[in-house]
Amino acid sequence: MKSFRIIYFGLFLFLMNQSIFCQIYPVVPLDGYWKFNIGDHPEWAAKDFDDSEWDQIKATSSWENQGYVEYNGYAWYRKTIHIPGDVQQRQLYLYLDRIDDVNETYFNGTLIGQTGLFPPQFETAYNIQVAYPIPSHLIQYGGNNTIAIRVYDDGEEGGLVGTELKLGYDTNTQLLALDLSGQWKFSFYYTLSCLKPDFNDTEWDNIIVPSTWESQGYNNYDGQACYRKTFTLDKALQGKTLYFIGGKIDDKDQVFINGKLIGSTEKMYKTPLGNSFWGDWQIRRAYPIPEGLLNFSGKNTVVVLVDDHGGMGGIFEGPVGLMTKKQYLQYEDKYETEVWFPFQKFIRLLFPD
Repeated sequence: MKSFRIIYFGLFLFLMNQSIFCQIYPVVPLDGYWKFNIGDHPEWAAKDFDDSEWDQIKATSSWENQGYVEYNGYAWYRKTIHIPGDVQQRQLYLYLDRIDDVNETYFNGTLIGQTGLFPPQFETAYNIQVAYPIPSHLIQYGGNNTIAIRVYDDGEEGGLVGTELKLGYDTNTQLLALDLSGQWKFSFYYTLSCLKPDFNDTEWDNIIVPSTWESQGYNNYDGQACYRKTFTLDKALQGKTLYFIGGKIDDKDQVFINGKLIGSTEKMYKTPLGNSFWGDWQIRRAYPIPEGLLNFSGKNTVVVLVDDHGGMGGIFEGPVGLMTKKQYLQYEDKYETEVWFPFQKFIRLLFPD
């Protein structure tokens, strides 16, 4: 079995890295020319900074290929875009593909994500596909918005070097009865009292879900963390079988609703979505919610405990929310293990663990 995994690892890792990009509906394409300047000044992040004298270079190609030969160090990209007003109800994301080596990304002057580490504790992230959720309060719907990207390149090619860049939304959110993406409460330092619905989490940090915690400033942390979110329900959902959909979580999780455990990573293994062949972090979480547990006349609380074993961590890919049984079956049909890996069951018969 080990030899088989080695043979197929490269191809399958490529498919998994592409999966989140394939499900994104583009609202604004970000390919083409961006304003560009070498150097490093914090005021270049500002929404209204005057970049009219800057050079223009293409995204999807290194700056070395566009005249900045053998330049290593800091540089900034800026682009002003129009976001239509009819997407106001959707969680929007910046999908920037690969950035070589390290980046900080600003939206209308506010930092929304970082991948890799800048000097003096340099750590490259050149091979990571960059995707950042955009907090809705930062967006000027029906108006102009500015993206600014600070990049550090340590050597060889540098810059926005991926093949596709876009601002868009996850098409899977259309299957949700309730979308729970966006701002959650978050802490690495917690006790089990956080499972209680009336727990006071006002002093906890805010974090955007879905997105790795590393991309939101919590670098080099491996271990346990707690996510909490309070929500209310439309009474039209009362009496229906509902599922909590947790997207992809790196690595293991336990999910509690109103203080009761409803699911954990291990419970996914024997489900149609539960292929752990490539690691727990690639399993799409979906847990049925016991009848009578939800409150349709007040607040509900969902708590997700995450245990990250290394690398990136957190609730990193959506959709995240609630689905009816009908919606869940559509989701299951779309992402059942056989869709990703057509001969997996046959292979397991030939090469049992």
